[in-house]
Amino acid sequence: MKKVFLFVTTCLLLIACNKPLLKYNSDFEGTWYSEPQYNPDLGVFVSDELVFSGKEGSYQVDCKDTCATNLCDCTAKITGTAEINKQHTIIRLNSQTKRTFQLDAEPYEQGGFWFMEVDGKTYKKQ
Repeated sequence: MKKVFLFVTTCLLLIACNKPLLKYNSDFEGTWYSEPQYNPDLGVFVSDELVFSGKEGSYQVDCKDTCATNLCDCTAKITGTAEINKQHTIIRLNSQTKRTFQLDAEPYEQGGFWFMEVDGKTYKKQ
């Protein structure tokens, strides 16, 4: 009985501690590209993409930037509900495969452009 009580309490605490990302800070809304980096395995420059819209978010990895105005040919994509923890240090995409991101710097404006820092990478709002 103690184990069931502990499990239920833990689940409630985890749910209560997370907040929808855009409800916390609407500046996250939009499409964000990381700075291009050379991927020697693919032999091209690639960027990662984060998209936040409403309650949903998506993350695409190692996308080529040679496709007109959008990134393409990404190696993986995750979509789910975007949340932020109580301390505002971790963004989580709740999907079948949960993915967490370390939030190093919340969105900020510089020189007329918006940036944020996630998992040690700088992202620019498109």
